[in-house]
Amino acid sequence: MTYKILALCLILVVGFNSHSAVVDYDIVYVKQPRFGDTVNTIWPEIAHPGRIDYGADLMLLHPDGSEETLIDCEVCSVTDPVISFDAQWVYYSLFHDVSPDNLNTQRGRLPYQGADIFRMHLQTRQIQQLTHGEFTPNTGAGNWDESNPLNPDSSYNRLGYGILNLGPMPLPGNKLAFTSNRNGFVPPRGYTNPNMQLYGMDVDGSNVEAIAPMTIGSALHPTILNDGRLMFSTLETQGIRDLRLWAIWTILPDGRHWQPLVSAMTSPNAFHFMTQISSGEIVVEQYYNLNNNGFGALYKFPVDRPTNQPQFGSPFPELNPAIEQTVSQQTGPYPFRFSFTPYGYSAVTPMTHPGDSAAPIGNNGVDRVGKFTQPSAAPNNDLLVVWTPGPANDLNRPTTVPYYDGGLYVIENSAQVWQPEDLVLIKNDPNYNEVWPRAVVPWQAIHGTPEPASREWLPNDGQLNTQLPAGTPYGLVGSSSLYKRDTSPGRGSDHFDGLDPFNTSQNRISSNWLWQGAEAGKYDNSDIWAIRLLAMEPNTHRRYGPNHAPSGSTDFYNHANERLRIMGEIPVRKENPDGTPILDAEGNPDTSFLVKIPADTPFTFQTIDRNGMVLNMSQTWHQVRPGEVRTDCGGCHAHSQQPLDFAGTAASLPDYPVWDLSKTTPFIKVNNQGENELENKPEKVVNVEFYQDIRPILENHCVSCHNGNQNAGNLNLTDHSLEDYLPGDYRRLAKDESADYGYPPVIHNGVWRQTNASRYIRKFQSRRSLLTWKVFGERLDGWLNSDHPTAAIPGDATSLPTGANPNLADLDFIPSSAHPAGGMSDLSREQKMTIARWIDLGAPIDTAEIRGNPGFGWFLDDLKPTLSISLPRPNYNPTPVNMIRLGLADANSGIDLSTLSIKANFMVNGQPAESELSGLAVNSGDGIYHIPITTALPVDTTERHIRAEVADHQGNIKRVDVRFYTGNPDIIFIDGFEPIE
Repeated sequence: MTYKILALCLILVVGFNSHSAVVDYDIVYVKQPRFGDTVNTIWPEIAHPGRIDYGADLMLLHPDGSEETLIDCEVCSVTDPVISFDAQWVYYSLFHDVSPDNLNTQRGRLPYQGADIFRMHLQTRQIQQLTHGEFTPNTGAGNWDESNPLNPDSSYNRLGYGILNLGPMPLPGNKLAFTSNRNGFVPPRGYTNPNMQLYGMDVDGSNVEAIAPMTIGSALHPTILNDGRLMFSTLETQGIRDLRLWAIWTILPDGRHWQPLVSAMTSPNAFHFMTQISSGEIVVEQYYNLNNNGFGALYKFPVDRPTNQPQFGSPFPELNPAIEQTVSQQTGPYPFRFSFTPYGYSAVTPMTHPGDSAAPIGNNGVDRVGKFTQPSAAPNNDLLVVWTPGPANDLNRPTTVPYYDGGLYVIENSAQVWQPEDLVLIKNDPNYNEVWPRAVVPWQAIHGTPEPASREWLPNDGQLNTQLPAGTPYGLVGSSSLYKRDTSPGRGSDHFDGLDPFNTSQNRISSNWLWQGAEAGKYDNSDIWAIRLLAMEPNTHRRYGPNHAPSGSTDFYNHANERLRIMGEIPVRKENPDGTPILDAEGNPDTSFLVKIPADTPFTFQTIDRNGMVLNMSQTWHQVRPGEVRTDCGGCHAHSQQPLDFAGTAASLPDYPVWDLSKTTPFIKVNNQGENELENKPEKVVNVEFYQDIRPILENHCVSCHNGNQNAGNLNLTDHSLEDYLPGDYRRLAKDESADYGYPPVIHNGVWRQTNASRYIRKFQSRRSLLTWKVFGERLDGWLNSDHPTAAIPGDATSLPTGANPNLADLDFIPSSAHPAGGMSDLSREQKMTIARWIDLGAPIDTAEIRGNPGFGWFLDDLKPTLSISLPRPNYNPTPVNMIRLGLADANSGIDLSTLSIKANFMVNGQPAESELSGLAVNSGDGIYHIPITTALPVDTTERHIRAEVADHQGNIKRVDVRFYTGNPDIIFIDGFEPIE
């Protein structure tokens, strides 16, 4: 790290087509390098949050134009500054060394030395380091040296790059939110690198807690709202959605009650960088990733809405308000619409656009009007922004030059900006890029309150539901209705009732599954039978060292590159004693539900029919925290509707039997009479995988016809030869997009496109998969054979009906002796449903053993257990501390109680400080353990710690360190840091 404090200096302020700034407050900003008009620069953004040019300094700009260098970087770089609520401190992240020789070119040029969070006292210039490159990998997912993610000896796995601690955001109560890759994950489907997750801690680095384990994609820049919620940008590519989708969500600082704020419905653009202005409105940026260096257009909307107004608009874009933008001077304002538009959404910068073409030419007919990034609230409802003139684009569409010249500007009263002349210049030195402006004023000066509202931190006190006693490691999740839904795609072909065609050469003809909507064919609400919960796990980045994955970060494959385990299938239909359906408050059959699951376990939902087949899927990660009850969704993706209140539904009543998914897995069955039944599997989660479950069915019932000799249907299921670690029978069924085998599609591209994995499987859609039709003996997607043209000769476009459009063609189910109507008689109903479940889980296959890494593939438990210390409370405890209470749970391999360790830095029941206390723990039931403290701790200001850890049977260790006080905590956080000299 190279930085130093410099004396006051003056610098010339220059601008571009703007008038002089009028601000009466200091501004902290970052001065990044610029290399002239013809050389591009590197800015951290969603595609590469860990990349930046070296030499980015932290600056303090005064109203008279003079400025000071607060942090002078030679090989380091500063990013993400933010001002404390009292305006005494600036928090920031510092990349220790991002010079070219200190980047790992094999890992996206991530820095070897990583980045850490610091704060500086603006008056004294005292600097305090708040994070120190902490590394907390899943210890069961590799052999890690937890002190060294970079370069331990060859017996260890390693990341090969440093830990990034980014995006600090002060919280009420002397706490701090931030993002970090300290768990060592990669997003399931790549595209950004690495995986950043949300954390909270005290400002001195104590009481660190992962507040959003569900962010197994990635998360960036937590930003506090005046009501105490955090908004943050999140990679929303669960399932098979577009890789580039980033949304803005909100969450309480302790990780409870997450919800969408601006949904990722503008594919391929992302939402990132946001602030709340004095009016209470929220300003967000939308930009095309990677090609714009994080520059795009700004939009705003109110944080509140009328009581009877849904939060979001229609899933059908044409029913939503037009949002102004300017793509070219020739066309002028060219509005766009998108699904689920937030209420009151409008353009702040309609003079430009967020796309990956050059900004339009302005009124002078010569200069391009540029784009915006990194909005920040200022007094008087003003908005500080970074604006660059020119194309603000890295592609020749039609030009890239002049390259970015970021400067600091004010948008007065956050009003619409139609030309650069509407901006108020603060500073734009053409030799540098000025970025990250932050007004050095108290929170009060912008928002009218001394600080944001303080939210209670994870109460877990047993008051919400009898199923969740105090200290529980579980949570409850449910919904009021599966009928009240917005699951249909808002954009699609009329020929397929709005859904995506079977296979077409036309691009983006439907939004279904790829960015908005996720329906598996046509169905009615009457087809809804149950809800399936899927546990999910992150992907540890095990690319170097023992058991490394040679061609990827995982030793398995499925269509989403994410492990999906079935936690349970819950029937949702309910009947009165006379057999009539119980109705909800809207007159629909009551399809409410409530289930208990391990807290801090990422999960998602699938709505399923009587055969256990997916009707629609929530392509979003979810979570509940310990003791949380989450029942406020108001329906199933019911974004554009007024929610149905959970209170009053059958699942909300005291006599409703809450489904406990923490120990067994309920499974939907169909008996010989065609009636639904329920089977309780003894496992915590159930896996369905190719080698374990599917190949045995194929070998016993299919290969007698589908082999290299008889080759029925031009399908050979006896080919086990490997290509990219995938056997031939799997590739033919589940990974043949390029149509290397069997009958090709009839479209001119000659490949299986859209959601098609092959001729036989549509990704996550068993109801639309030919393989399932064959084994069940019927067409299952809701259409008739006669609804769309089909080639009489498989794969031969010339055999389509005269005049038929190949892009509208599909496949038919035609009964045969081998595949008769009603299904293959030698297959049991359970076997048929196993095939359907396998497809609906993304057709998983474990490649670990083939790769020489047995145990590290699909069946690897790649998630730490749940460990929550609920007593004593972090920091000040206003009531006597007479108990240590903790909760333990694990959704997969289970808790290994022999590894439980509990220690205190003070005497407990006669045991000296740092003694092992786990032997004193009493099991209170359902994963809750407590140690009574026979003599309550004295009330004083002594700093005390409880440290606990436990492993699951995979070997993943979870550690918790609670720092607490029994006396008045006002003295803490004043001088508890070691200053950096």
